[in-house]
Amino acid sequence: MFGSLFRPLPVGRLFGIPLLVMPAVLLLTVLVLAAAVGTGRLGELALLLLFLAASLLAHEFGHALVARRLGLRVLDVTIWPLGGLARMEGIFERPEAEAPAALAGPAVNLVLAGLCALLPGAAARDAALINLVLGLGNLAPAFPLDGGRVLRSWFARRSPLADATAAAVRIGSWTGTTLLLIATLNGAFWLGLLLLLYVWFTGKLELVQVILRTSRTPRLRTGEVLLRSFRGQAPGEEVHPAAGAAGDPRIEELESFRGGLDEFFHGRRR
Repeated sequence: MFGSLFRPLPVGRLFGIPLLVMPAVLLLTVLVLAAAVGTGRLGELALLLLFLAASLLAHEFGHALVARRLGLRVLDVTIWPLGGLARMEGIFERPEAEAPAALAGPAVNLVLAGLCALLPGAAARDAALINLVLGLGNLAPAFPLDGGRVLRSWFARRSPLADATAAAVRIGSWTGTTLLLIATLNGAFWLGLLLLLYVWFTGKLELVQVILRTSRTPRLRTGEVLLRSFRGQAPGEEVHPAAGAAGDPRIEELESFRGGLDEFFHGRRR
């Protein structure tokens, strides 16, 4: 029963791209609005949530449309309680395309923030602030946030994708820990902890997927990946080794699977 709240359900298409929403998002929205009943701020809160939903959709479809323009295949866009995710195919073969696709989301939010700031009224200021937070917040170098994806794309220019991902995940964990400290000093410990856990868990999950997809485990230290990103790789070193698993139906099955890794492997053992 609890697990079904986090299974994305299709709600339609935008620009030809499937849009999925986790039931937990709807439940959380209802609970937040119910808590505001009788406070006199129900309408204001509902409007803020509407702005947030619209800004989040603009952010994710910014990613999706630019990725599609770059020749990547966009599988779908999923909205979940902590944000959204545009799933794509082709990043493993073309990691250099990840940076512009990742930057597109924050860029859309920052443009919207500027436009809303030019409009009069408190509602426009709220919309501007929401977009500003989404735009700047996602630029933090905390993989898998957009800033962390730009960082991985930069690393992958001179290091194998598995090593680039591992380095971005480690830097993301350091960034998350720093943000937790800042949040704690400002009385927002639980928010900082939630962000750190999200960055750590999803980063590790994507690292596992990269290892499975490229058939290569990380071998370079984070410092070496950083140095190589500026001075180049060693002579004869292959930056993007051929993905031995490319075209493997087991890999394709993993990429299209929507559950957790434990559930995936449990199903294969049956």
